[in-house]
Amino acid sequence: MTDLWFRPSELIFYKVHVRGPTDWRFLEIRDGQGGFGFAEAAGAVGGRNVPDMVARLADRLRGEVLSSDRAVVDALRVGDASARSAGVLGAAMSSLRAAVADALARRAELPLADYLRAGSGRAGEPSRRVRLYANINRSMLPDDGGHVDRSAESFAAVAARAVAEGFRSVKCAPFDECRAPFDAGGLPPEARKGLERVSAVREAIGAEVELYVDCHSRFDVESAIALEEELRAIGVDWFEEPVDPIGQGDDVLRIRDCAELPLAGAESGYGIETFRSLMESESLDIVMPDVMHCGGPVEAFLTGCELESMKPGCVSLHCPSGPVSLCTSAHATAGFGNVLPLEHAVYEVEWRHEALEPHERIVDGYIELNREPGIGCAPDLGVVLDRGERWTP
Repeated sequence: MTDLWFRPSELIFYKVHVRGPTDWRFLEIRDGQGGFGFAEAAGAVGGRNVPDMVARLADRLRGEVLSSDRAVVDALRVGDASARSAGVLGAAMSSLRAAVADALARRAELPLADYLRAGSGRAGEPSRRVRLYANINRSMLPDDGGHVDRSAESFAAVAARAVAEGFRSVKCAPFDECRAPFDAGGLPPEARKGLERVSAVREAIGAEVELYVDCHSRFDVESAIALEEELRAIGVDWFEEPVDPIGQGDDVLRIRDCAELPLAGAESGYGIETFRSLMESESLDIVMPDVMHCGGPVEAFLTGCELESMKPGCVSLHCPSGPVSLCTSAHATAGFGNVLPLEHAVYEVEWRHEALEPHERIVDGYIELNREPGIGCAPDLGVVLDRGERWTP
């Protein structure tokens, strides 16, 4: 593995319109000798454009000899602390590192999961099937026609569809009406509609299917503690980000001291140290690295290897994103061997699988990975040009 290298010479962006305000942004790096690697990028972080930052950093990488994704960090001299403190920088670094990892795996003629394992000296072949959970929220956000039905009945119907198609875990984000601070203590009245949605989903999917609830950091300590009791009574299986576990560390510890449900989160974290510290402090039961923010698939893989060896079932990659991100995340998850399922945003658009060549393949709640090198796929240029655009910065 040490004799592999990649020398970036060109950067290409692809943008595909999905629905409403949502676009997928893919990037490709090329070396001028037929080598290439793909990644997915966030659109904006903290109001700053991620592709613009990617382009600036990639320009500094032209001609650099990169033998690992970590060589991107060394070449750009962007330490983990800097990437953590500036979210847009961490997102840009994550996408570049992901593209380089894909390029190097392709050069090694190994699927990305195998490349990750070989690079860390882990024996054995990874699974080619990775269990997913169905995040129903993206399918219920505004589409090109505007508002969509977010009633309890609609939540239940989408969740039931996911279970009928083989998913054994479902996640919803039901608390549209909530945003701390609230006028009164205890459970805010604004949370009642969200609880109705959760109850409807639980009834629709039955007791045997896991139910995860994402709160999008809409609560504070007192309201989160009161909400946790209600969710526990409904039969929820994890309680995700009632507050931001990275920016509100003291608050999440206070919630953790009172909560019985597993606390999950840290989707915006960068670098293995962030996730290690959250587990060591017992702030969270489940950390959720996102390959578009955590440093890329190598960082996600190493986080999974280290933390799962300490506490099996404590890492579940965050991925409410497009098909390139899901495929990359699935390889990282397969590499460390998942206990918990990987996130998948279901039913956002019916043509999603067509955006990659070969097509994304999801069967009975699992994503099936092929044995082609790297992530094993590429954006389908016909779909991209039909639904979006391609440009070189």
